[in-house]
Formats: sequence, structure tokens, C-alpha cells
Amino acid sequence: MRPIPQRRFYFIVILMVATLITGMATGFGLFYRVLYLLGLAVILSYLWTWLGTLALDVTVRRSSKRVSVGEALEAQVTVENRSRLPKPVVLVEDLTDLPGYRNAMALAVPPNGSRSWTDSAPARKRGVYTMGPMSVVSSDPFGVFRGELTFGDAETLVVYPRTHDLPEFGIPAADLAGDSALNRRTHDLTPHASTVRDYEFGDSLSRIHWGTTARLGKLMSKEFDLGRSSDVWVVVDLHRDVQAGELEESTDEYAVSIGASLAKRYLQDQLPVGLIAYGEQRYLMPPDTGAGQFDRIIEFLARSKADGRAPLGTVLPRDEHLWNHHSSVIVVTSSPRSDWVVALRELARRRVRVAAVLVDGASFGGFLNTLDVLGDVRAAGLPAYVVQRGDNIRTALSRTHNLVQDEVGAAVELGAGA
Repeated sequence: MRPIPQRRFYFIVILMVATLITGMATGFGLFYRVLYLLGLAVILSYLWTWLGTLALDVTVRRSSKRVSVGEALEAQVTVENRSRLPKPVVLVEDLTDLPGYRNAMALAVPPNGSRSWTDSAPARKRGVYTMGPMSVVSSDPFGVFRGELTFGDAETLVVYPRTHDLPEFGIPAADLAGDSALNRRTHDLTPHASTVRDYEFGDSLSRIHWGTTARLGKLMSKEFDLGRSSDVWVVVDLHRDVQAGELEESTDEYAVSIGASLAKRYLQDQLPVGLIAYGEQRYLMPPDTGAGQFDRIIEFLARSKADGRAPLGTVLPRDEHLWNHHSSVIVVTSSPRSDWVVALRELARRRVRVAAVLVDGASFGGFLNTLDVLGDVRAAGLPAYVVQRGDNIRTALSRTHNLVQDEVGAAVELGAGA
């Protein structure tokens, strides 16, 4: 490691030149003594910094590479000094782009000794991040030089959205099951082979359609229909203009958590679930069943970003061809605009089962009041759920907001009559 000069180094160099010129001009010996002292200070600072990171080794052991929001990230860091000289002060830091996370320690390491510590902090934002490498910084007491080394490689960390059990969520799927001609694609092998597609890595040999493969000269895999005509679609609005809050206490984090929880709830009922998330790009996951579908959905949501440019009311009509009277559509949004309510009302007229989950942006410190749209939702006769900051999501989604309002009104009337 080669120590890097800092701004103070150049100031000392200028001071040394000025001292030398003054000494030569005046012949006064004091200036030469000052020059020698400044030069000695620079040399000692260089050696201090260089020796500070010499013969050091840093290792880190992480508990997991995949966690959910709110789960603890644990890392055990060990700094070993293989030199006979002590390391008076070194700063060891875990280089990462994970929001709200910092693992750093300033410590002294004895000769031929080691220091270690364990850091634990919760993951606070979904996404894909890098953890590491470990940085070791050494500096002299005067701040003239700075030395830095890195140890280890960068590792990928996936933070999934938090999920909740929602056994009392009251919007049933369209209860229509049986053989279907609606071309619902599935990753499972079923008796309903419908079309072919390009071979993808991981496809089993039983999926390959050999006749088409021979005709086209490339591997082609069979696509299968699910054989059910009832499906559930979860639509998550990640339009950037309607978001509020930060990290885990933000509207988009709540919305994605609710979307993942709804998918989990219906997949446990063996219903095919599809996902659409309008973020910085359109995420679409066709309906399917099973644990593999949940893994794909939660992976999609972990990578989604609340950077969407198109409002929900604009994009919903573009996807209305995906839904019919065999479908249920649940929209999770913070938007206070009424145009998306109009789009859902039109879907309801086509006998699509629809519901809305409103994440109240005002409760997260936002300027827009999501609940302004509640009157339009009630007028359209659509079931609506309201989630505010700090709410227990399982409790908030156990009853529609209309029902809660009716119960509060009845209690007020009862109290007035008494």
C-alpha cells in the first residue's frame, strides 16, 4: 500500500519551500532548523501511515445473503495483525450500498494479535445490494497521509419485502375452477400442452417438443395451460409522484409488503396468482400456482423500484385485456386521484372482482392525502382497505374501510340514544 498525500501535505511542502527561500535569503539558521523539522515530520507521517496497514488481514462472516425487511443482518469481523508492531488506530468499515446500514469500527490492534466484533442491524429497504469489500484506513496523527486497503470481495445481498399472514382478508377469488380454454400459462407439467417457446436453461427434457425442434433447428419447449379458470391479480402502484416516507416506513415499502402478502395468501389457497407492478418499468408475472410462483413474485418485488412515471389511472386500462369475469384484481396504491377508481369501476361492470388497498400517504408525511379518493371508491361500490403508517397490516386488512366506518357510526348513534 502506498500512502496517499492529503491536502495538508501540500501545505507543508509550500511552507518548506518558503522556509528554504527565507533561510537562503537571510542566512538565519533558525529557518533551516524549521525546514529539517518539517521534513522529518513528513517522513515520520509517511512511515506511520505505511506501517499502520502493514501485515494486516481482515475477514468477515455474514449470516445470510438473503433476508427480508426487518430481519437482522449479522456480520462477524476479525482484524488480525501479523506484525511485531502495534497498530495504534485503524478504521475498519464494511463498504456497502445498503440504505440505513453502517458497520465500522476504529480500533487498536496489538502486535501479533487480533480484534473482532459482531455487528447486527436490521435490513430496512428491499432491493439487491452489495456487501463488502472491507476497507481498512490508516492515517498519521497530523493527517498528512492516508492509507487504505480493501480485503475480500463484494457479495450480493437480496432483501425481500416483509410478508404477513392475511387469513381474514375478505375479497374472495372468483370461485370458478375446472378445465379452461383461457390459456393460463404454468411452469408445472400438466395435461394441457398449448404452445411452444424457445428453450430456457433449466427446462427438463420432458418439456422439449422434438418435432418443432427438428423443424426449426433449435431447442423448443412446450408451454402448458393451468387447467383452472379462476385467477387472482395483485397490482402494485409504484408511481414515484404518490410515494412518501423513507426506508421501511415508506408507502412503497408498505405497498410491496402488502402485495407480497396477498400473493402468499392466495397461493396458499392453491389459486393461480399473477403480479403487475408499475415501477421504473412494468413488472408482469403471469398467473401460476405453487411455492415457485411465490418465489418468483417476491423476487420481482424485491427488485422493483418506486420510480414509475405513468399514473395508475393511465396504465390500468392498458392491461384490462388480461382480466375477465374469471379474474379477481386487487390494487395496492397511494394515489389520491380518481381516474384509477373509474378504471376499476369499468372492470367491475365487466364482472371482474376488484378491491382496493389504500396506503395513506399523509400518515407517512406526504403532501397528498390518499383518503381523498375514498368517497369515489365507496360511490363506485368497491371494497376498500386502508393502511396507515404503524398499522398492523394483518388487522388493517381484516375488514374493509366501509365496514369500519359503518361500525363507528353505529356506535356513535347508540351512544347518542343512551
